[in-house]
Amino acid sequence: MDKLNKNFLKGNVLKAEELNEIVTKLNEFATCINDNDVETSKATIQSIKNKMLVIGDTAGTAYDGAAGAALEQTVRELAGGAGTMYSVYVRNNLNSLGFAAQYGEECVLDFTFVSQYRDNINEPYKPTGELGLCTIMIKNSKFADFTTVKQMEVSSNVSIKQDITEWLTSGSNNIKISIKGENTDQTTAPITYVVQLTSLGISAPNFAWWTAFAGDISIPMIINGNINKVLHVTVIGDNYNQGYTQNLGTAIYMDTPYNYVLPHPEATGIYNVDFYLSNSDNTIQTKSVSVNIMCIATSGEIVKLMCVNNVTSQLINWQDNVVFDYAIYDGQATLTDAIFTITKDGTEVYSSENDTIVANSKNTFTYPMEVETDDDSNFEVIIKATSGEDALIDPITIAVNNSLGYSATAGAVLYINPRTRSNSQTNYKSIVNEVDKSVIPVTWNNLNWGNDGWVTDDNGVKALKIFARSSAVIDYQPFATEPARRGKTIEIDFKVENASDAGKNIISIAEDKPDGNYVGLKVSGENISLFSQSEHESTKQDVPTDNGVRLRLTAVIMPDTYGNAGFNIVAIYINGKKNRQYTYESNDYFRNIGKITLGNDYANLYLYGLRVYDSALTSEAVQKNYINQLVTTSEKQMEKNINSVLDGEGVNIDFNATKLLYNVFVVNKPFPNLNNPSGVAGDLEVLFKNKPERNFTLTNLLIEGQGTSSKKYLEWNIRFKMKGLKDTEGNKINSIATYADGTTDKNKVLMFEGVPKSGRLTAKKNWASSMQDHKAGCVAAFNDLYKEIGMRNEAMATDSEIRVAVYQEPFIGFSKSVNEEGQDIYTCMGEFTFGPDKGDDLCFGYNTEVFPTLLSVEGSDNAPLGALFRVPWNSDKPYWTYNPEEEAFQYNNTNCWDFDAGELNADETEPLSAQKWIDAYNAVYVCNNRIRPFTGTLDELNAAVTEYRSTGYEYWIAKSGDANQYNLYYYEATEGKFIPSDIGDGAINLRTQLSAYLPSDLNTFTADQLNEKFISARTSLFHATIPAIFDIDDAVFHHNFVEFTAGTDQRAKNTYPYSFCQEGSKWRWRLDDADTIFPIDNQGQDRKPYHCEMHDSYDNDQPIWNGETSVFWNLLEQAFSAEITAGMRKMFTAMETLCGQSSGTPYDKVYAFYKKYFLGIKEYFPATLVNSDAKRYELAKIAYNNGSYTNDTDPITQSHGDFYSAETAWVKKRIMYIMSKYNYGLFSANGTDTIIVRAAGDLIDYDITPAFDMYPAIANGTSIVQGKRTKAGDICKITIDLGGSADQQNAIQAASWLLSIGDWHKKNVSGTMVVRGKRLNELILGSKEDNVIISITGLTLADCSSMQKLLLSNITTLQGTLDLSTIINIREIYADGTNLSQIKLPNGGGLEIIEYPANNRYITFQNFPMLTTEGLRIGQCAEKITDFLIENCPKLEPMRLLSNIIEAQQSQGTEHALKHIRAVGFEEEYYTADALDMLAKLADGTYEGLSAEGIAGKDEIPVLEGKITVHSKYYQDSVDELKKIFNKLNLVMDGTPAIRFEDPEVFRLLLTENVGTYLEYKIDSDGDGMLTYEEIAILPTLTQRRDGNKSLFSGNTVIETFNEFRFFTGLESINNGSFENCSSLREITLPVLTKMGDGAFGSSGIEKLIIPEGYQIIGSGTFQRCPNLILVDFPSTVTSISDGGSLFWAMKNQVTVVCRAITPPIFGGWGYDGDPKAIYVPDASVDAYKSAAGWSLQAAKIQPLSTYEEL
Repeated sequence: MDKLNKNFLKGNVLKAEELNEIVTKLNEFATCINDNDVETSKATIQSIKNKMLVIGDTAGTAYDGAAGAALEQTVRELAGGAGTMYSVYVRNNLNSLGFAAQYGEECVLDFTFVSQYRDNINEPYKPTGELGLCTIMIKNSKFADFTTVKQMEVSSNVSIKQDITEWLTSGSNNIKISIKGENTDQTTAPITYVVQLTSLGISAPNFAWWTAFAGDISIPMIINGNINKVLHVTVIGDNYNQGYTQNLGTAIYMDTPYNYVLPHPEATGIYNVDFYLSNSDNTIQTKSVSVNIMCIATSGEIVKLMCVNNVTSQLINWQDNVVFDYAIYDGQATLTDAIFTITKDGTEVYSSENDTIVANSKNTFTYPMEVETDDDSNFEVIIKATSGEDALIDPITIAVNNSLGYSATAGAVLYINPRTRSNSQTNYKSIVNEVDKSVIPVTWNNLNWGNDGWVTDDNGVKALKIFARSSAVIDYQPFATEPARRGKTIEIDFKVENASDAGKNIISIAEDKPDGNYVGLKVSGENISLFSQSEHESTKQDVPTDNGVRLRLTAVIMPDTYGNAGFNIVAIYINGKKNRQYTYESNDYFRNIGKITLGNDYANLYLYGLRVYDSALTSEAVQKNYINQLVTTSEKQMEKNINSVLDGEGVNIDFNATKLLYNVFVVNKPFPNLNNPSGVAGDLEVLFKNKPERNFTLTNLLIEGQGTSSKKYLEWNIRFKMKGLKDTEGNKINSIATYADGTTDKNKVLMFEGVPKSGRLTAKKNWASSMQDHKAGCVAAFNDLYKEIGMRNEAMATDSEIRVAVYQEPFIGFSKSVNEEGQDIYTCMGEFTFGPDKGDDLCFGYNTEVFPTLLSVEGSDNAPLGALFRVPWNSDKPYWTYNPEEEAFQYNNTNCWDFDAGELNADETEPLSAQKWIDAYNAVYVCNNRIRPFTGTLDELNAAVTEYRSTGYEYWIAKSGDANQYNLYYYEATEGKFIPSDIGDGAINLRTQLSAYLPSDLNTFTADQLNEKFISARTSLFHATIPAIFDIDDAVFHHNFVEFTAGTDQRAKNTYPYSFCQEGSKWRWRLDDADTIFPIDNQGQDRKPYHCEMHDSYDNDQPIWNGETSVFWNLLEQAFSAEITAGMRKMFTAMETLCGQSSGTPYDKVYAFYKKYFLGIKEYFPATLVNSDAKRYELAKIAYNNGSYTNDTDPITQSHGDFYSAETAWVKKRIMYIMSKYNYGLFSANGTDTIIVRAAGDLIDYDITPAFDMYPAIANGTSIVQGKRTKAGDICKITIDLGGSADQQNAIQAASWLLSIGDWHKKNVSGTMVVRGKRLNELILGSKEDNVIISITGLTLADCSSMQKLLLSNITTLQGTLDLSTIINIREIYADGTNLSQIKLPNGGGLEIIEYPANNRYITFQNFPMLTTEGLRIGQCAEKITDFLIENCPKLEPMRLLSNIIEAQQSQGTEHALKHIRAVGFEEEYYTADALDMLAKLADGTYEGLSAEGIAGKDEIPVLEGKITVHSKYYQDSVDELKKIFNKLNLVMDGTPAIRFEDPEVFRLLLTENVGTYLEYKIDSDGDGMLTYEEIAILPTLTQRRDGNKSLFSGNTVIETFNEFRFFTGLESINNGSFENCSSLREITLPVLTKMGDGAFGSSGIEKLIIPEGYQIIGSGTFQRCPNLILVDFPSTVTSISDGGSLFWAMKNQVTVVCRAITPPIFGGWGYDGDPKAIYVPDASVDAYKSAAGWSLQAAKIQPLSTYEEL
């Protein structure tokens, strides 16, 4: 080991002497190792160790803890030998430890607590993952010495940002940070920041750095600090470095910025601008503001530049990262491209190719980092941006924090990750498998790729968004290989939103079968099901879910679970927790060819991720992936921390780890269970996580199972009875409670604050309600509501802590044993809720010393008639007895009422106050209305006993004149016959009993009519007599609470009537054993619908409510219905008070009440514990299968985990339903979720279609009109009597829970109508066919996100603007015949039809893939449209629409209404040139463009970006001009160019006249009004005469120009006299021919004639009498000119002649007065011409051609 010969210089990071001391120690160690023997080396090492090197202990020492701690640790480890080595330090993440901060702005420190360990010096450090206690100390003008200002718990290895603004004072501030690890117990060396607090400050938040600057750069600066200050500015670029200073004086610029003008660097490139403020002497400086900018030398320069700002200092693996902001300049382009790549160690880990980046705009590059690594060591990545082969930026290297370890489980075969995708990517329509980057085929249906596709949700999280009526079919078949034997895991991270029908499947990976079943996985908005070929029973395999919330679904098919051959399980996890399990046989199969299908017609889908494994993941792996899917680091860290309960092997629940996080209790004996049922003597230790001062131990306990049906399960509730043990002499042994402070109690314990001390405790295993919150939530809620409502019993009057229901908190139970080595072994027994036992007298104030006659009983079961008040209790008969051993009142030897509390009589044969209960019971019984008439005698009744005994009714003798007439009889099983219904007073005669409630003459009624009278009278008797015996308010509250929670097991069994049996005491009902609530039935199955009521039944006709025939509760409903309604409303009000939420609707508050009392318990248990408990059901299933465990319920079907999503969805609907039944909150006259209208007339009918079962309601003024109980999707007709009112307010209640409010076009409704309802899928207000009566003037739609159809047709009174911008699922809009002036639409969706009214002026459509041109109906408003914006609507033809609008506005001339146009993303085809004509009109200067935001003024011409293909003739010049004007338009001409004839007369003649010497024919052969080059070039003649002379132009005095004549190349010649007498013809261009006939241009107005090369013969008299002719230019090919003489006539000295022929052509003469003005011939031929015949006459005028100056 070489010596470290280096001296460190002093600085403000680490003191030089300290560094040198380290060097010295290292050198000593090196010398020791190199130069000495082993023993000497050991001694030297020990010497070094004993000196205990410490670094940075001097007060105020400031250094970066990372550097110092690393060096210090190295020395310590070298000197320390073997053992676990720790490295803990604080790492500063800022640029410096010293900086200035400004008053009024945040001052945030950024540091990391690094905690690492290793077991060997040769190993790399590994993160401990521990938490630490962070201490922040400050020293400044306020605190003379370092003073602790905050301590907080922090996580290790993550960036910690702490705002210290509140502790800073003016001037210098020293902030010292140190952290102590909770597990390592190591404390870091401190790091000290020095912060100078000043009023100086500078920023430029509104500087548009993303603009490419072609001139000087104006930077709007916000400047603070009213002292003399100086602005320092530095600009750096390639070969450029300029600095500037500006004295600013004392002025500040806060409201109005200081615009600093920076000179342009005069060269194209990227420049860095850095600026800061200082005071006048530069002793105080602000933080620098640094920004990169783009500069171009000239405006519009063709160059591509990219600048980057706000680069993150660190990326974090396994989370989304904002990497930097950037801008790209690309000449005139509005959109540009770039490829972003990220590499690690030379390997590409990310790539994104984007071709729709908005140029000259601020963009943000985000990176969802998911880089698999071998360990958790940090690393670096390099980021590049390129375009083609060119680099746009210099590579950026960024450090990566990889210490968090949030990777997903390896081995996935498919991973779809929307976080890596965007709609701007070039491959945006591809599905990329992130596992191997392969592309999977996909079929997209109706996506618009604007506001759907790869977008962010409302929380900013990336997802694949698929609107309703859109879909994606991914050609991947997860079940193509049979998973039944090899396993399968499918993970889907999703959210269903705006569901109008949540029951429709929205994700499917399944194959439908002919029998109506399917195999595979299907997900709807409210349910998940995974079926095999044989297993498809929804009630045992489905998992109900909530919609509108994000869910992480994991479906696992696991064969041979845990090594148990043939034990195959399907497990469905929701958010990492098992919520459903079922088993399948080994010969079953799941294989199917179903592809991954996403989307439906009824809801929007967000897909956040999808993974597939060809193996079965364990619960731990599922949980790992769930953490990976969480969005933020804090969420992931929290989830990871709360699940840190496993032992070092990651297998078993560890006691020590668990007690640090959760409440635990420990029993020093095995828990009693079905296989070990005996009670045991033992001790209990209870440890509270958050309140250790409440910890206690209990000794000498009887530990036994608790419950009735609960003890039929494999694992039991555990009861701890104090004073439950006896010594050998039979004396009860005292139980001692010892508290954390050392105090004790005997035979009682204070477990919870505010709860009486308890003599019995019970830990509820909640086997049939694995979600754990049912009982604990119910008892707490029941007790608190009872008190909040204002009810009290006698015990409560003496002690306010007395309860009417026990109290429980969540715990994890452990059994402790001692192994052979004397070590304590803790075995986790799972989740429990723990508290006073339901039979604990102290909890309920059952103090017999104070209340000696009290009695409390408990309904024993649901079946016995005696528990239902359905048989008489006659103490003189043997049917009823008290069984002391069972401690229960029995009817026919069956327990009916268990003795719960009170004293026994002196003989201990029955409870002291038994008679009180018997009297109360009979008072109820004698009102039993389950009676029927029997028209025969008693003997005849008993003769037919087999027919009548099982009806469940008592019978009265209806035979007239019979001795027993009106006497009542019940079937007594012991006797086997009907006997008098006698409670000890003799037979009950109904006429006698009910005389006060009956007519005096009963003979006028039939038996059935009289039976109804008796039933009604008994109800009246109950109403009159029971209030003296039972506390009706108490009973009503119990009834309502049980109904609200759907406590279907709390009408007979699990009812607890009690009375203190004092003078004036009444019987009341307390509550317990509330396991069977919400959707869970008594067998632990989720069977109950949210709309269940007391007398409802399941599909098999089994009553939902156990004890449904209870006389007491049925009569209470009938006799006290008004009190029940008022009581329910009072209970709801109390819920609102207790909910802990001050704002929101009554519905919101009641749901908050549920969350407070129930969800807190669900959420308490982490996934690791929930899934560990799920294994208990799996083990029970194994025992169930092998016969070692029997029960009437398959245990695996009771495994629901927390059932969080399922039950929250159920409860949300239950709250709505009960509110609808009792007209509260949503359904009250004060409800705010309403549709309010003004109605007039006498009667008005409303047809309400609810989305869920309910009692629809309408408020008529201040009164409520309730509809009948209505099934979801059925129509409820409600008629309102308006009483002839001319203006009555009607409010349809609970609008958000409705599907439709019916057809309104014939309703007499006026005013402004406000419609809300997030589930409304249609609104029918107008009509297209019928007369419309509705006369609303305004319409507002709020929270109608599911609405698909809106019919407003012919509501002529409707005006103004209709805002539909939030109605994202709208499909059809009919507004024709209204007076609406504007309809605002959402920015995309599935709109198919919209019919505009006449006054509409705006056409704005963006991202509507299903809207067709036919569906966009603008016929009524075309002439008034002013603004036209269509973008990314592939089925629309905006050019065709524009053409229609322009045609409709044709009569408006240049003052047309249409002004502003934008059409982007279209593709149209035309088979005529109309499109070109329309484009030409758009380019005439009377139209201008619109921005993407719909703002005019930025574009002088219409914005057209799309493709037009024209399959017709066209004018090339027009096309070229249009392409130049509309340079972003792809104009494809798939036709033949046409000739544009300048002179319309020429064009007219060519189109209308026929030609041909023998057979005439049309020149425009196809009659399309256009002539192509081909059509012209094939014409042999232009004459209509058989002699071939003249032409169709001869003698025409209108023609002025005919330059297009040059295209008539198919002519045989220019006929004689072709243009003769065309006196207006001034200009013509000739075709290339060989001959020009005689007199071709005679007497024409031609001015110049250039005869092209090729002509040989020019006829005689060709130019006679052409008064305007000044030039004739003959070609070099001419051989004969006017051979017959008289070329010119009467044109002396007028015409200049150019003849280019080398050999003088034959020339016939000039003619009368036809002498030319001048003649120019080839220079070499001048002499030849002068001597040539005909030419020689004008020899003097013949000149060399070289001297000719073109005329």
